[in-house]
Amino acid sequence: MTAIGVFVATRWELAAVRQAFAASQVRVVAGIRCVVARQGQVEWWVIPMGVGPERATTTAGRVLAERSFAAVWSTGFACALGQAGIGEVLIGTHVTMEGGVEAGRSVPCAPVFVDWVLRAVQEQRLPVQSGRFVTVPRVLCRAQEKHEIAVRAGGIGLDMESAALGFVAAERKIPFVIVRTTSDLVDENLPLDFNLFLRRSGWVKGVAACLAHPTSLVGLNRLRVQSRVAGTQLTTVFKACADKALRGGLA
Repeated sequence: MTAIGVFVATRWELAAVRQAFAASQVRVVAGIRCVVARQGQVEWWVIPMGVGPERATTTAGRVLAERSFAAVWSTGFACALGQAGIGEVLIGTHVTMEGGVEAGRSVPCAPVFVDWVLRAVQEQRLPVQSGRFVTVPRVLCRAQEKHEIAVRAGGIGLDMESAALGFVAAERKIPFVIVRTTSDLVDENLPLDFNLFLRRSGWVKGVAACLAHPTSLVGLNRLRVQSRVAGTQLTTVFKACADKALRGGLA
């Protein structure tokens, strides 16, 4: 039996991946409730790691200390740093940390898995790009911030977990790959400072910001629609990967 560790940040991303499988069960590893779907000789372990590099590092360290995987996948939504449509599939070839104590550190993705996932997606004729990812320690809410990252670091996708997860996988010599779908674009401002919601004490401030600026609700609805598209596409990606693994095995 081959086990793949699929790490996601949020419950919405977890639900999108879980929907790709007809049946699944919950198993607990290192105190973390994981969704496990078995198809053929492959077990897909969908593991919630939380938002941000610190939570990704902590969760991955705990889980990988107790459970071995043939590969670790960083999965979920991403901001496109280049030209892309909402829901477009972004596959990482390597990822660089931007900011924090690990700033400038990079980790490569396993070429064999990059190629394998790319073929699975292309067989379904889904829009897809492959290239560099950039991980940041906080939500970039303004388009100007995203553009600065795009110019300085380049790449196709922006997230908050992949580099941290990749570092942990590399330390344990586990193949690593990034498979994400686009939920927002480089030229879009986010309707709120979502960093408020990442702190327990920030929820009150976040709700207050919504009430103080009712126009933000329009932007929130736009982002909700885009996230729904990204989630539907993520489900399709994992259906394609599961079917390809069932037909011919993994990379």
